[in-house]
Amino acid sequence: MPEPSTAAFEAEVACALRSLEAESTVPALDPLGDPAGAACALSAEGAGAPLILRVAPELGALRREQDTGFGPAPRDPVWLRIERGASVVRLAPLRLAGARHARPQAGGGEASAGAAGEGTAEPRDAVGVQVISERRPCCGAPTCARERTYVAAWLALAGPARATEARRLLVAEAQDLEAERAEALVEAVAAPLAAALGVPLETARGTEPPGAIAPRPLPEPAPTPLPAAALSRFAIRSEGELLVLRDHASHGPRSSAARNALIGAALLLAALALWIQVMRSVSAGDSGIAIGVGSAAALLSLAGYAFLGVARFSSRYAARSAPVVSFGPGRFVVAPWVSRTGAIDLRPEGRLGAAISAGEVRDIRVLPRGDRFAVEIDTDHGPIDALLTEREDVARYWRDAMDRAVASVRHAGGPSAKQRLRARAQAQQASAAG
Repeated sequence: MPEPSTAAFEAEVACALRSLEAESTVPALDPLGDPAGAACALSAEGAGAPLILRVAPELGALRREQDTGFGPAPRDPVWLRIERGASVVRLAPLRLAGARHARPQAGGGEASAGAAGEGTAEPRDAVGVQVISERRPCCGAPTCARERTYVAAWLALAGPARATEARRLLVAEAQDLEAERAEALVEAVAAPLAAALGVPLETARGTEPPGAIAPRPLPEPAPTPLPAAALSRFAIRSEGELLVLRDHASHGPRSSAARNALIGAALLLAALALWIQVMRSVSAGDSGIAIGVGSAAALLSLAGYAFLGVARFSSRYAARSAPVVSFGPGRFVVAPWVSRTGAIDLRPEGRLGAAISAGEVRDIRVLPRGDRFAVEIDTDHGPIDALLTEREDVARYWRDAMDRAVASVRHAGGPSAKQRLRARAQAQQASAAG
């Protein structure tokens, strides 16, 4: 049986999909996690059934946390329902509580699906697909002067009636040392999407009108799309200059707030009992016992205060997801630190230790863990379980996405200086042993 929190999340996802007149079992396209699969499905001939895509809203402007080294606050992805030949799309939040569920009404007064995790499904007019690009550092090393090209495709929507509504949605993104390769991957998604909606496609080379959008070469063979319910829990997208994979069924630190508060309260109660004993021992003139018990009471007091402090921080965690792994220039971090808004700490470290160079990744594989499946990142420092799921196809899906993410941030070239030193030391040890 799934965990209660996961079951509640799955029910909310099913409710959101029903608002789009779709079931949880229908295949859903995820151009941010699987651009090849989305490109192939969007390029298929014929009218066909409506397509369900998962896309991402714009992130808000960096808040005060920017000064303390955090990225932008995250937002839940949204579901997008499109029909070929129609520029009107329908949006729904990733999850929707049953009490708030309602059928979409044109011009209705419901809250926007563009506000992550809130509101109901609603129709919006698509006005174009825009492909933009920018240059970014390769890996952050002081001796590396190379740059990567970041390319993103945005679906522009008609002017919102309310300020909370999404103005554009992130459809696809890629970064590569070769600009042409990143552009080809993103345009393989953007071009058929614009053609399907009958809207213009804007690229660096100019604007292609709806009836004259040139077909793009399709990427490598794509796997079968996952059902919407299986796809919904994990999602990957850029947050600032980081590429972040998140678990949207997790409450993050908030899930442990009650437990930490109970542990802290129990420790303080035990400390109180010991402090009472200290006072009795002092009154009785037994200084030895008073010192010993007082030391234990002080340790329990500090531990209880620490647990209550962690619980206080955890209870104020405002995000509706928890980061699984973040990929930055030349490195990645499993279980990165976050702020109270869920923003990623930009320092190269996380709950499991320091960041690891992307060049030190040996393999990313799927391994069974009891009745579940783990995505394991094997590095020069040892293996790390990055993700755990109940379905093998889901694990393989995100294994492929992580593999692409590592490749997109890895410094090009041969082994690093650390790897050369490590290989030399291992060779010397092997020679001495022989």
